[in-house]
Amino acid sequence: MTADANRRHTGKLKGALFTECAEWIWEQLQEDGLFLSGELIELILETERELKAHIREPTEIAQIVDDEFKMRGIATDPAPIDLAIIRSVIEWEDEFLGFAGITRGES
Repeated sequence: MTADANRRHTGKLKGALFTECAEWIWEQLQEDGLFLSGELIELILETERELKAHIREPTEIAQIVDDEFKMRGIATDPAPIDLAIIRSVIEWEDEFLGFAGITRGES
């Protein structure tokens, strides 16, 4: 999480724990055969918090983030970011939060 985003966010998932979460998600996605950059995973997590969407249901969060990325013109090459990829990141985030004993609302 960028320093500016870290200051704005008041939940429990910030700083070193945010980084650990993003790295863990990256590892899980690798095992699933999805190869995303760590920066993209962090961007998804940061965007959901920036939009205060992180307290919603995972499917809704994924749609909000996907719409925001389209609005901002965020794209990747060679494979596009799509709703399924964003949803996978959010689902693995839920797993991490469960292991950490943090509810989505507290994150």
